[in-house]
Amino acid sequence: MEEKEKRQGAAALNISTVEAQIMRRCVDLLGSPEKVLLAVEEKANSISIEKIPVADAVQTFLDEKYNLGRNENWLRANRNILTRFAGSFPKQAVSECSRDQAQQWILQLNFAPVTVQNHLKACGSFFNWCTAQRYCRENIFKGVHAPTVIQTEPEFLTVSQTEKLFKTATGHYPDALAYLALQAFAGIRSSACARIKPEEIKFDQRGIMITAQNAKNNQRQFVDGHPDNLWQWLEHAKEIAPEGFSMTKRLWDRRKSQLQTKAKIKMPHNALRHSFCSYHVALEGDAGKTATLLTHRGNVSILYAHYKGNASKADAEKYFSLAPNV
Repeated sequence: MEEKEKRQGAAALNISTVEAQIMRRCVDLLGSPEKVLLAVEEKANSISIEKIPVADAVQTFLDEKYNLGRNENWLRANRNILTRFAGSFPKQAVSECSRDQAQQWILQLNFAPVTVQNHLKACGSFFNWCTAQRYCRENIFKGVHAPTVIQTEPEFLTVSQTEKLFKTATGHYPDALAYLALQAFAGIRSSACARIKPEEIKFDQRGIMITAQNAKNNQRQFVDGHPDNLWQWLEHAKEIAPEGFSMTKRLWDRRKSQLQTKAKIKMPHNALRHSFCSYHVALEGDAGKTATLLTHRGNVSILYAHYKGNASKADAEKYFSLAPNV
């Protein structure tokens, strides 16, 4: 009778008597069916995980994103971050990296909090991809903590400092005028100036074409409505130093350093962009207009709060009245 019940139970589960006996033995060894299932899943995971060095996985990840059309800015930023991570674990496979290592790596980064958060985001995306590729079982950056970002005051130039900077460029480095104008009176980021081609500055339409390759959101945008003095400076630069519209990033960085030294003005990173934002918000009193010129897609109220009150309307009028003496 007992043997008959065993056969009926096995048939109900659609497994053989031998298989049922093996399962019973596994339960006896591990303590419960749940533990048996967990052990089987862990074994299956360990077998299917491909052991690949971190550096190789990073290169494969970046190659795939390049082939999928990620823009140059994204690729450059992620390459820098992920290469830094791979360099910290040169002999490890992706599957051998632990969450504790991820947390310690984030904590030892000697960067501003917002930069550390960018590292966390990039590495998190990379390990999500690695998990999908079966290079690891889980995203080790999930739950890793980064420093809290405390918004600092934007550093910008006074009207007199800006005027002195343009006078110095006119007298000593005229090829810097085009990029100076794009930053100071159009709010273009310093790193983006060298990526704008001369033909993308539409003098006849008084607008600037932001190509999909140069845009953060990968969408082409035509921006117009800039202050008049932007075009006055760009016209002047085209007449006296047209080569300035094709300056490489390396040369532009050197020119900025030379300008600061010659003019004896400290120019923090993107100070001219912050100057444009501060004075334009003060002039217009409308963050929406400023955001449109910046192709800013974020929360407009945050932009307004960040720049409102930095400058008076009187100073803003002086700032956007700065023009070449021709």
